[in-house]
Amino acid sequence: MKYWVLSLAFVSLMACNNRQEQQQNDHQDALEDLVGRYEFHKGKDSIRLELKAHGDTLMGPLQYAFFEKDKNVGLFKGVVQDSILIGSYTFNAEGVRSTREIVFGILPNGLIEGFGDVKEVEGGMVFTDIRALQYDHGMILTKQAD
Repeated sequence: MKYWVLSLAFVSLMACNNRQEQQQNDHQDALEDLVGRYEFHKGKDSIRLELKAHGDTLMGPLQYAFFEKDKNVGLFKGVVQDSILIGSYTFNAEGVRSTREIVFGILPNGLIEGFGDVKEVEGGMVFTDIRALQYDHGMILTKQAD
């Protein structure tokens, strides 16, 4: 009887370890799927983001260039959480260094930035409620072929 209980405990432990390893592998695969260059172009407006994986973090240069507006270039750094990419964008615009929270919805063909109400926290802008963000503006950053 004692061996049966030990055997059952061992099998349960192995099953849990395998499940955790599978979840970690699935998460890493999801990150790797997001690695690459994303672009949006419409008329004279453009957005470009290039993501690389660094552990559980995705990061890379992000650039906004809208016609008759100041161009800003900076670094995006974020994580995948609940099927969205949440991160911070540190950039220079008009000679001033700023940080703001950015959230991208993950689409089959790319990413779409979420917009919503923000507040200032510790010198940077963050969303008041990530669940209330709007993704209906049509500016999809399409993943580019390598």
